[in-house]
Amino acid sequence: MPLRITAFETIRLDRHPSLLFLQIETDVGLVGLGETCVGVEAVEAYLHETAAPIALGRDARDVAGMWSALHADFIGFSGSSVAVRAASAVDLALWDLLGQAAGLPVYRLLGGRVRERVRAYNTCAGPSYGSSSSNVRRARWGLGDERPTGEFEDLAASLERPEELVASLLDNGVTAMKIWPFDEAAQRSGGLWIDRADLAEGVRIVERTRAAAGDAMDIMLEMHSLWSAPAATAIARAVCDFDLFWIEDPIRVDSLDALVRFADSTDIPLTVGETSGTRWDLHRLLATGAVSYLMFDVGWVGGISEAVRAATLAAAYGVPVAPHDCTGPVVLTAGTHLGVNLANAVLQETVRAFYHGWYGDLVTELPALEQGWIRPPEGPGLGLALRPEVRQRSDVHTRRSAP
Repeated sequence: MPLRITAFETIRLDRHPSLLFLQIETDVGLVGLGETCVGVEAVEAYLHETAAPIALGRDARDVAGMWSALHADFIGFSGSSVAVRAASAVDLALWDLLGQAAGLPVYRLLGGRVRERVRAYNTCAGPSYGSSSSNVRRARWGLGDERPTGEFEDLAASLERPEELVASLLDNGVTAMKIWPFDEAAQRSGGLWIDRADLAEGVRIVERTRAAAGDAMDIMLEMHSLWSAPAATAIARAVCDFDLFWIEDPIRVDSLDALVRFADSTDIPLTVGETSGTRWDLHRLLATGAVSYLMFDVGWVGGISEAVRAATLAAAYGVPVAPHDCTGPVVLTAGTHLGVNLANAVLQETVRAFYHGWYGDLVTELPALEQGWIRPPEGPGLGLALRPEVRQRSDVHTRRSAP
Protein backbone atom coordinates (compact mmCIF):
# COMPACT_ATOMS: atom_id res chain seq x y z
CA MET A 1 0.00 0.00 0.00
CA PRO A 2 1.18 3.57 -0.66
CA LEU A 3 2.58 5.65 2.18
CA ARG A 4 1.17 9.09 1.42
CA ILE A 5 2.80 12.25 2.75
CA THR A 6 0.18 14.31 4.58
CA ALA A 7 2.15 17.09 6.31
CA PHE A 8 5.48 18.81 6.85
CA GLU A 9 6.26 20.19 10.29
CA THR A 10 9.44 22.11 11.11
CA ILE A 11 10.73 22.59 14.65
CA ARG A 12 13.30 25.19 15.76
CA LEU A 13 14.58 26.00 19.24
CA ASP A 14 15.97 29.31 20.43
CA ARG A 15 18.50 27.42 22.54
CA HIS A 16 19.92 25.79 19.39
CA PRO A 17 19.42 28.49 16.76
CA SER A 18 21.43 26.78 14.02
CA LEU A 19 19.43 23.54 14.13
CA LEU A 20 16.23 22.68 12.25
CA PHE A 21 14.19 19.49 12.55
CA LEU A 22 11.71 18.35 9.92
CA GLN A 23 8.94 15.84 10.64
CA ILE A 24 7.17 14.33 7.64
CA GLU A 25 3.79 12.83 8.52
CA THR A 26 1.99 10.10 6.58
CA ASP A 27 -1.53 8.77 6.21
CA VAL A 28 -0.73 5.64 8.25
CA GLY A 29 0.58 7.54 11.27
CA LEU A 30 4.30 7.01 10.67
CA VAL A 31 6.45 10.12 11.12
CA GLY A 32 9.92 10.54 9.61
CA LEU A 33 12.55 12.76 11.19
CA GLY A 34 15.02 14.92 9.25
CA GLU A 35 17.49 17.61 10.21
CA THR A 36 19.77 20.29 8.83
CA CYS A 37 21.91 23.06 10.22
CA VAL A 38 22.84 26.72 9.57
CA GLY A 39 20.63 29.44 8.11
CA VAL A 40 17.63 27.51 9.29
CA GLU A 41 14.93 30.16 9.02
CA ALA A 42 15.67 30.40 5.29
CA VAL A 43 15.68 26.60 4.99
CA GLU A 44 12.40 26.44 6.90
CA ALA A 45 10.82 28.91 4.50
CA TYR A 46 12.01 26.91 1.50
CA LEU A 47 10.66 23.68 2.95
CA HIS A 48 7.18 25.11 3.32
CA GLU A 49 7.12 27.32 0.23
CA THR A 50 8.75 24.96 -2.27
CA ALA A 51 9.39 21.45 -0.97
CA ALA A 52 6.08 20.76 0.76
CA PRO A 53 3.93 21.50 -2.31
CA ILE A 54 6.08 19.06 -4.28
CA ALA A 55 5.94 16.38 -1.59
CA LEU A 56 2.41 16.45 -0.20
CA GLY A 57 0.35 13.55 -1.48
CA ARG A 58 3.33 11.65 -2.87
CA ASP A 59 4.35 8.16 -1.77
CA ALA A 60 7.01 8.58 0.91
CA ARG A 61 8.67 5.33 -0.19
CA ASP A 62 9.76 6.91 -3.49
CA VAL A 63 12.91 8.40 -2.00
CA ALA A 64 14.76 8.58 -5.32
CA GLY A 65 11.83 10.18 -7.10
CA MET A 66 11.50 12.82 -4.41
CA TRP A 67 15.20 13.67 -4.57
CA SER A 68 14.98 14.10 -8.34
CA ALA A 69 11.85 16.23 -8.05
CA LEU A 70 13.43 18.52 -5.48
CA HIS A 71 16.69 18.75 -7.40
CA ALA A 72 14.83 19.81 -10.52
CA ASP A 73 13.56 22.82 -8.58
CA PHE A 74 16.96 23.98 -7.29
CA ILE A 75 17.78 27.57 -8.20
CA GLY A 76 21.56 27.63 -8.43
CA PHE A 77 23.43 24.39 -8.79
CA SER A 78 26.55 24.73 -6.68
CA GLY A 79 27.29 24.55 -2.99
CA SER A 80 25.26 23.50 0.00
CA SER A 81 22.54 26.05 -0.67
CA VAL A 82 19.27 26.56 1.17
CA ALA A 83 17.63 24.25 -1.37
CA VAL A 84 20.25 21.52 -0.85
CA ARG A 85 19.94 21.72 2.93
CA ALA A 86 16.16 21.52 2.64
CA ALA A 87 16.42 18.52 0.32
CA SER A 88 18.82 16.93 2.81
CA ALA A 89 16.27 17.19 5.62
CA VAL A 90 13.54 15.75 3.40
CA ASP A 91 15.72 12.87 2.26
CA LEU A 92 16.69 11.98 5.85
CA ALA A 93 13.04 11.93 6.89
CA LEU A 94 12.05 9.76 3.93
CA TRP A 95 14.76 7.18 4.64
CA ASP A 96 13.54 7.15 8.22
CA LEU A 97 9.99 6.50 6.98
CA LEU A 98 11.13 3.83 4.53
CA GLY A 99 12.89 1.98 7.32
CA GLN A 100 9.90 2.25 9.62
CA ALA A 101 7.59 0.93 6.90
CA ALA A 102 9.95 -1.99 6.22
CA GLY A 103 10.67 -2.64 9.90
CA LEU A 104 14.42 -2.34 9.25
CA PRO A 105 17.20 0.06 10.28
CA VAL A 106 18.51 2.31 7.52
CA TYR A 107 21.83 0.52 7.22
CA ARG A 108 19.92 -2.68 6.34
CA LEU A 109 18.04 -0.84 3.59
CA LEU A 110 21.40 0.29 2.19
CA GLY A 111 22.59 -3.32 1.93
CA GLY A 112 23.66 -4.15 5.46
CA ARG A 113 26.96 -3.91 7.28
CA VAL A 114 30.53 -4.09 6.09
CA ARG A 115 31.60 -3.57 9.73
CA GLU A 116 29.91 -3.84 13.11
CA ARG A 117 30.98 -0.37 14.23
CA VAL A 118 32.98 2.59 12.95
CA ARG A 119 35.83 4.39 14.64
CA ALA A 120 34.82 7.72 16.17
CA TYR A 121 36.93 10.81 16.72
CA ASN A 122 36.22 13.64 19.13
CA THR A 123 35.93 17.17 17.86
CA CYS A 124 37.09 19.29 20.76
CA ALA A 125 34.17 21.71 21.11
CA GLY A 126 32.44 22.63 24.34
CA PRO A 127 28.78 22.09 25.33
CA SER A 128 27.67 25.52 24.06
CA TYR A 129 29.78 25.64 20.90
CA GLY A 130 27.71 26.98 18.04
CA SER A 131 25.00 28.42 20.26
CA SER A 132 24.15 32.12 20.32
CA SER A 133 24.06 31.96 24.12
CA SER A 134 27.53 30.43 24.26
CA ASN A 135 30.10 31.67 26.72
CA VAL A 136 32.72 29.65 24.91
CA ARG A 137 33.04 31.51 21.63
CA ARG A 138 34.16 34.96 20.61
CA ALA A 139 33.29 36.07 17.09
CA ARG A 140 33.07 32.89 15.00
CA TRP A 141 35.39 30.33 16.49
CA GLY A 142 37.29 31.74 19.43
CA LEU A 143 36.84 31.96 23.16
CA GLY A 144 35.85 34.75 25.49
CA ASP A 145 38.22 36.30 28.00
CA GLU A 146 36.88 34.09 30.79
CA ARG A 147 37.74 30.53 29.88
CA PRO A 148 35.07 28.05 31.00
CA THR A 149 35.86 24.94 32.96
CA GLY A 150 33.84 21.82 33.68
CA GLU A 151 33.07 18.48 32.15
CA PHE A 152 33.57 18.26 28.39
CA GLU A 153 34.70 21.89 27.98
CA ASP A 154 37.02 20.49 25.36
CA LEU A 155 37.56 23.66 23.33
CA ALA A 156 39.04 25.59 26.24
CA ALA A 157 40.99 22.51 27.31
CA SER A 158 42.44 22.01 23.84
CA LEU A 159 43.93 25.49 23.94
CA GLU A 160 45.02 25.73 27.57
CA ARG A 161 45.17 22.22 29.05
CA PRO A 162 45.91 19.85 26.17
CA GLU A 163 47.61 17.33 28.45
CA GLU A 164 44.48 17.00 30.59
CA LEU A 165 42.30 16.76 27.49
CA VAL A 166 44.39 14.00 25.93
CA ALA A 167 44.36 12.03 29.19
CA SER A 168 40.59 12.38 29.50
CA LEU A 169 39.99 11.21 25.94
CA LEU A 170 42.32 8.24 26.26
CA ASP A 171 40.61 7.26 29.52
CA ASN A 172 37.38 7.06 27.50
CA GLY A 173 38.96 4.94 24.78
CA VAL A 174 39.09 7.80 22.25
CA THR A 175 42.16 7.59 20.02
CA ALA A 176 41.48 10.38 17.53
CA MET A 177 40.80 14.08 18.19
CA LYS A 178 40.36 17.32 16.24
CA ILE A 179 41.60 20.73 17.42
CA TRP A 180 41.79 24.26 15.98
CA PRO A 181 44.46 26.32 17.75
CA PHE A 182 44.92 28.87 14.95
CA ASP A 183 41.37 30.20 14.58
CA GLU A 184 41.68 33.19 16.88
CA ALA A 185 44.73 34.30 14.93
CA ALA A 186 42.66 34.20 11.74
CA GLN A 187 40.11 36.49 13.38
CA ARG A 188 42.81 39.05 14.03
CA SER A 189 44.34 39.05 10.55
CA GLY A 190 41.32 38.17 8.47
CA GLY A 191 43.20 35.02 7.53
CA LEU A 192 45.41 36.85 5.04
CA TRP A 193 48.57 36.25 7.06
CA ILE A 194 49.59 34.80 10.40
CA ASP A 195 51.66 36.75 12.88
CA ARG A 196 54.86 35.00 13.99
CA ALA A 197 53.79 35.04 17.63
CA ASP A 198 50.38 33.57 16.75
CA LEU A 199 52.03 30.91 14.64
CA ALA A 200 54.41 29.99 17.46
CA GLU A 201 51.55 29.81 19.99
CA GLY A 202 49.45 27.54 17.78
CA VAL A 203 52.43 25.30 17.10
CA ARG A 204 53.09 25.03 20.85
CA ILE A 205 49.55 23.76 21.39
CA VAL A 206 49.95 21.13 18.67
CA GLU A 207 53.34 20.17 20.09
CA ARG A 208 51.97 19.82 23.63
CA THR A 209 49.07 17.72 22.33
CA ARG A 210 51.37 15.38 20.46
CA ALA A 211 53.78 15.13 23.38
CA ALA A 212 50.94 14.19 25.72
CA ALA A 213 49.45 11.68 23.27
CA GLY A 214 52.61 10.04 22.01
CA ASP A 215 51.64 7.38 19.49
CA ALA A 216 48.30 6.67 21.21
CA MET A 217 46.29 9.43 19.52
CA ASP A 218 45.60 10.54 15.94
CA ILE A 219 45.40 14.33 15.80
CA MET A 220 43.46 16.26 13.18
CA LEU A 221 44.00 19.98 12.59
CA GLU A 222 40.85 21.95 11.72
CA MET A 223 41.31 25.31 9.98
CA HIS A 224 37.67 26.17 9.15
CA SER A 225 38.49 27.60 5.70
CA LEU A 226 39.66 30.81 7.37
CA TRP A 227 43.04 31.21 5.72
CA SER A 228 44.58 32.44 2.49
CA ALA A 229 46.67 29.88 0.65
CA PRO A 230 50.02 31.45 1.67
CA ALA A 231 49.04 31.63 5.35
CA ALA A 232 47.66 28.07 5.34
CA THR A 233 50.87 26.87 3.73
CA ALA A 234 52.94 28.57 6.43
CA ILE A 235 50.88 26.85 9.14
CA ALA A 236 51.14 23.45 7.46
CA ARG A 237 54.91 23.77 7.20
CA ALA A 238 55.15 24.76 10.86
CA VAL A 239 53.23 21.67 12.08
CA CYS A 240 54.63 19.13 9.62
CA ASP A 241 56.73 17.35 12.27
CA PHE A 242 53.78 16.36 14.49
CA ASP A 243 52.43 13.48 12.40
CA LEU A 244 48.93 14.91 11.89
CA PHE A 245 46.26 12.54 10.64
CA TRP A 246 44.88 15.28 8.39
CA ILE A 247 44.59 19.00 7.93
CA GLU A 248 40.99 20.04 7.33
CA ASP A 249 39.61 22.92 5.26
CA PRO A 250 42.78 25.03 5.30
CA ILE A 251 41.35 27.37 2.64
CA ARG A 252 38.04 27.95 0.94
CA VAL A 253 37.69 25.61 -2.00
CA ASP A 254 36.48 28.34 -4.37
CA SER A 255 39.76 28.03 -6.29
CA LEU A 256 40.67 24.48 -7.19
CA ASP A 257 44.07 25.68 -8.39
CA ALA A 258 44.81 27.13 -4.94
CA LEU A 259 43.71 23.85 -3.34
CA VAL A 260 46.11 21.89 -5.54
CA ARG A 261 48.96 24.31 -4.77
CA PHE A 262 48.30 23.89 -1.06
CA ALA A 263 48.17 20.09 -1.26
CA ASP A 264 51.41 20.05 -3.24
CA SER A 265 53.09 22.17 -0.56
CA THR A 266 52.64 19.68 2.30
CA ASP A 267 52.84 15.97 3.07
CA ILE A 268 49.96 16.23 5.56
CA PRO A 269 46.83 14.50 4.18
CA LEU A 270 44.14 16.98 3.14
CA THR A 271 40.45 16.75 4.08
CA VAL A 272 37.78 18.90 2.41
CA GLY A 273 34.19 18.65 1.19
CA GLU A 274 32.03 19.34 4.24
CA THR A 275 30.52 22.58 2.90
CA SER A 276 30.93 21.99 -0.82
CA GLY A 277 27.52 20.66 -1.87
CA THR A 278 26.32 17.69 -3.86
CA ARG A 279 28.15 15.04 -5.88
CA TRP A 280 28.88 17.44 -8.76
CA ASP A 281 30.79 19.84 -6.50
CA LEU A 282 32.54 16.96 -4.77
CA HIS A 283 33.51 15.45 -8.11
CA ARG A 284 35.34 18.65 -9.02
CA LEU A 285 37.27 18.42 -5.73
CA LEU A 286 38.12 14.75 -6.18
CA ALA A 287 39.22 15.22 -9.78
CA THR A 288 42.02 17.55 -8.65
CA GLY A 289 43.81 14.63 -6.98
CA ALA A 290 44.41 16.87 -3.95
CA VAL A 291 41.87 15.23 -1.60
CA SER A 292 43.10 12.55 0.80
CA TYR A 293 39.85 12.19 2.77
CA LEU A 294 36.42 13.37 1.66
CA MET A 295 34.16 14.80 4.33
CA PHE A 296 30.44 15.38 3.89
CA ASP A 297 27.65 16.36 6.23
CA VAL A 298 24.51 14.29 5.61
CA GLY A 299 22.40 17.37 6.39
CA TRP A 300 24.22 19.51 3.82
CA VAL A 301 25.20 17.16 1.00
CA GLY A 302 21.67 16.14 -0.02
CA GLY A 303 20.79 13.57 2.61
CA ILE A 304 21.55 9.87 2.78
CA SER A 305 20.83 9.37 -0.93
CA GLU A 306 23.45 11.88 -2.03
CA ALA A 307 25.93 10.84 0.66
CA VAL A 308 25.92 7.30 -0.75
CA ARG A 309 26.53 8.66 -4.25
CA ALA A 310 29.33 10.89 -2.97
CA ALA A 311 30.98 7.99 -1.16
CA THR A 312 30.75 5.81 -4.26
CA LEU A 313 32.34 8.58 -6.30
CA ALA A 314 35.11 8.97 -3.71
CA ALA A 315 35.75 5.22 -3.81
CA ALA A 316 36.35 5.46 -7.56
CA TYR A 317 39.18 7.90 -6.75
CA GLY A 318 40.53 5.69 -3.95
CA VAL A 319 39.51 8.24 -1.31
CA PRO A 320 38.05 7.30 2.12
CA VAL A 321 35.09 9.25 3.49
CA ALA A 322 34.42 10.60 6.98
CA PRO A 323 30.88 11.86 7.73
CA HIS A 324 30.77 15.20 9.53
CA ASP A 325 28.86 15.97 12.69
CA CYS A 326 29.19 19.07 14.78
CA THR A 327 25.55 19.85 14.14
CA GLY A 328 22.79 17.65 15.53
CA PRO A 329 21.71 14.18 16.68
CA VAL A 330 19.90 13.12 13.50
CA VAL A 331 22.91 13.85 11.30
CA LEU A 332 25.16 11.96 13.72
CA THR A 333 22.82 8.96 13.62
CA ALA A 334 22.53 9.00 9.83
CA GLY A 335 26.31 9.24 9.48
CA THR A 336 26.70 6.24 11.76
CA HIS A 337 24.31 4.16 9.62
CA LEU A 338 26.46 5.11 6.63
CA GLY A 339 29.65 4.39 8.54
CA VAL A 340 28.81 0.72 9.05
CA ASN A 341 27.53 0.33 5.48
CA LEU A 342 30.04 2.18 3.28
CA ALA A 343 33.17 0.20 2.49
CA ASN A 344 35.29 3.37 2.31
CA ALA A 345 34.00 5.01 5.51
CA VAL A 346 36.99 5.48 7.80
CA LEU A 347 35.77 7.65 10.69
CA GLN A 348 32.66 9.24 12.18
CA GLU A 349 32.96 12.67 13.75
CA THR A 350 31.50 13.07 17.24
CA VAL A 351 31.41 15.86 19.81
CA ARG A 352 31.30 14.25 23.22
CA ALA A 353 30.11 17.51 24.79
CA PHE A 354 27.03 17.30 22.55
CA TYR A 355 26.58 13.54 22.72
CA HIS A 356 26.66 13.41 26.52
CA GLY A 357 24.80 16.71 26.79
CA TRP A 358 22.02 18.28 24.79
CA TYR A 359 21.64 15.63 22.06
CA GLY A 360 19.95 13.32 24.55
CA ASP A 361 17.59 16.09 25.63
CA LEU A 362 16.12 16.28 22.12
CA VAL A 363 15.86 12.71 20.81
CA THR A 364 14.80 9.36 22.20
CA GLU A 365 17.83 7.34 21.12
CA LEU A 366 21.43 7.87 20.03
CA PRO A 367 24.05 5.65 18.42
CA ALA A 368 26.02 3.64 20.95
CA LEU A 369 29.35 5.40 21.55
CA GLU A 370 31.72 3.19 23.50
CA GLN A 371 35.51 3.25 23.88
CA GLY A 372 36.11 5.27 20.74
CA TRP A 373 33.73 3.30 18.49
CA ILE A 374 30.17 4.06 17.43
CA ARG A 375 27.35 1.90 16.03
CA PRO A 376 23.84 2.85 14.88
CA PRO A 377 20.57 2.11 16.67
CA GLU A 378 18.86 -1.14 15.72
CA GLY A 379 15.33 0.29 15.63
CA PRO A 380 13.50 0.72 12.32
CA GLY A 381 14.46 3.68 10.17
CA LEU A 382 17.05 5.92 11.74
CA GLY A 383 16.08 4.47 15.11
CA LEU A 384 15.27 7.69 16.93
CA ALA A 385 12.51 10.28 17.26
CA LEU A 386 12.07 13.71 18.75
CA ARG A 387 11.21 13.59 22.42
CA PRO A 388 7.56 14.63 22.88
CA GLU A 389 8.55 17.31 25.38
CA VAL A 390 10.56 19.18 22.72
CA ARG A 391 7.36 20.56 21.20
CA GLN A 392 6.27 21.79 24.64
CA ARG A 393 9.39 23.85 25.32
CA SER A 394 9.01 27.57 25.86
CA ASP A 395 11.63 28.35 23.19
CA VAL A 396 10.10 26.20 20.43
CA HIS A 397 8.95 27.49 17.03
CA THR A 398 6.89 25.18 14.83
CA ARG A 399 5.42 25.59 11.36
CA ARG A 400 3.16 23.18 9.54
CA SER A 401 2.21 22.61 5.91
CA ALA A 402 -0.70 20.31 5.02
CA PRO A 403 -3.27 20.14 2.23
